Amino acid sequence: MIFFILILGLVLRLISLNQSFWLDEATSGLVVRNFSLTEIVTKFSPGDFHPPLYYLILKVWSSFFGTSEIALRFPSIIFGLLTIYFVYLIGKELFNKKAGIIAGILLATSGLHIYYSQEARMYSLTALLVSYLVYLFLKKKWFSFSIILLLVGMTDYPALLILPVFWILAGKDWKNLAFSHLLLIISYVFWFPTFLKQLVIGSSLNSASPSWAGLLGTFSFKNFALIPVKFVFGRISFDDKYLYASIILLTAFLFGYLILKSIKSTRRVDSIIWLWLVVPIFLGMIISFRLSIFSYFRFLFCLPAFYLLVAVGLKKLKPKISNILIIVLVGMNLIFSGIYLFNPRFQREGWRELTTFVKEESGNKSAIILFVADSNMEAYKYYDSNANITGPNGFGTKYKEIWLIRYLQPVFDSKDLLRAKIEASGYNKEKEYDFNGVVVWKYEK
Repeated sequence: MIFFILILGLVLRLISLNQSFWLDEATSGLVVRNFSLTEIVTKFSPGDFHPPLYYLILKVWSSFFGTSEIALRFPSIIFGLLTIYFVYLIGKELFNKKAGIIAGILLATSGLHIYYSQEARMYSLTALLVSYLVYLFLKKKWFSFSIILLLVGMTDYPALLILPVFWILAGKDWKNLAFSHLLLIISYVFWFPTFLKQLVIGSSLNSASPSWAGLLGTFSFKNFALIPVKFVFGRISFDDKYLYASIILLTAFLFGYLILKSIKSTRRVDSIIWLWLVVPIFLGMIISFRLSIFSYFRFLFCLPAFYLLVAVGLKKLKPKISNILIIVLVGMNLIFSGIYLFNPRFQREGWRELTTFVKEESGNKSAIILFVADSNMEAYKYYDSNANITGPNGFGTKYKEIWLIRYLQPVFDSKDLLRAKIEASGYNKEKEYDFNGVVVWKYEK
């Protein structure tokens, strides 16, 4: 049965895989295209906000398969499928095969997990490593646990918030658990100077731009509420807000009931699942008052725990009711996932379409592509490395045509100073375009 679930998961993750990269994915593409393995660690990482392991894996992968959208996203599909398998094993280990199957099929059809299994970023890998780490903890395979813990720590910092869960449950195994941290500690002795640079840069950005900090994930009730909403619905929403709110309330009641039913367990070891779901999110909430990490996608590694709890809740119901609800939940997942997979509106930003359009429209004219912030140019560079692009300080009046990319303008140019400067220089706005969230204004003189 798990084989067919994995096939279903693969098919769903292959749909619309060739959609345009968005900004952060393009950054991944440029990193593996422009940096060597050594340079990723020494030159790129100090200015990034993540450990380097994912980029190193992607660099090796790209040397064999290239840097197209499909090529760079495929490792995340593999990581996603392996996560489904380990969730099945965890459910089987803790409860029974049926619980593992239910959790596996729910994760395989999850809109949020499909989305990040199609993204050239580290979140799918993080979810895999944390799931494997939980499985190794249950099996008490401490040497393997030590190695995977090291990989977790070198993939994504928030994933280390899973560690208190193991300490809460370690009991007589606390010495083995302590020794299993040695590889991670040793690696961080060498990595700490780079981590410190990343921390300083991240903190300075938070202080300099509250809007940017909010976008990255400071604590708010909205960001807190988005975690369960996105866990269930994925990256979609509904125009009719009353309909959206009604569906949220109905699903909240259903999932809440199943999760509450699942945690009424007398076995101490079962508590690892709800601790896995709650502890990292709670700690992330506290940290987010100082560092902006409280965004739902950073806790994708908690999604397997969410579905394991749902699976256990379903298992505790009468078989007839349980089977009906399994069909309902899988059906809901498939509907929500289908809306994302087949509706471009809910897919990623259209940078590929933008660069193609601007190149065709500009032709041989004297034109410049102008961004409101230097940090927003990676996606355009990925798709057109020869384009005449610049940040706000590169504005000049010698060009006949200006393409103003207003991406994240409220964050980086909240007073709209660049637009005012362009119009004060005698340029007239001719047209406005929207490439799935990337807004561009065309100016001519």
